[in-house]
Amino acid sequence: MISEVLLLSVLAGSATGLGGIIVVLLGKISDRSVAGSMGFASGVMLLVSFLNLFVESLDLTSYLNVSTAFAVGSLFMIAIDSSLPHFELGKRENGVVKSRLLHSGLLILIGITLHNIPEGVIVSAGYSHLPQLGVLIAVAVFFHNVPEGIATAIPLISAGSKKRSVILATLVSGLAEPFGALLGGTLLINASNEVIGLALAFAAGVMTYITADELIPIAHEHGHKHAVSIGILLGVIFMMILNNFL
Repeated sequence: MISEVLLLSVLAGSATGLGGIIVVLLGKISDRSVAGSMGFASGVMLLVSFLNLFVESLDLTSYLNVSTAFAVGSLFMIAIDSSLPHFELGKRENGVVKSRLLHSGLLILIGITLHNIPEGVIVSAGYSHLPQLGVLIAVAVFFHNVPEGIATAIPLISAGSKKRSVILATLVSGLAEPFGALLGGTLLINASNEVIGLALAFAAGVMTYITADELIPIAHEHGHKHAVSIGILLGVIFMMILNNFL
């Protein structure tokens, strides 16, 4: 199990680097494209959180336990956010000196790296219950990580960082994902159904918080609210279709 989970988490984590590569190759990314991609990631994350994680957890433990674990997952992410220096992934930096841009990019990089650890854990939680669920979570995290990689790379490029360094930085931040997957796999490899149900509900809380606190608000900061809405709908539809094949 652990080798499969590590592979999935490496693929999901590499999407942060893919976001960095997109910025390096394309240069400036339009606000409409960023808003739409974050909307798409939001739709993917929300559907997996509720249609897959939450529903599957109810088959393994009580509704009260599921609700409690969901809340704990959300509170866990709030605690992580509160302990980090303040940063805003999508905030425009026009007219700000290069040192400020570099500082902003580095803070974003630190935040994303720390967020990738629990994301690796939730891939393990899903896979420990059903391999197909682990794949769905990895796909959701992949699409979530691409715009995060873009958001990391934009201020670093604007600050004059070397393109190779930007790509390397975004790729390295994704390495935290396999670490989290290894941690989760070690803890859950012989876990009871009750514990796995709690882990799935916890994962749903983590993913819902990330979507509500980061992806959707940041998408709207770029304007183009219709692009955000269309992106969310397309993300939901995409994952519904993918659910049908897995």
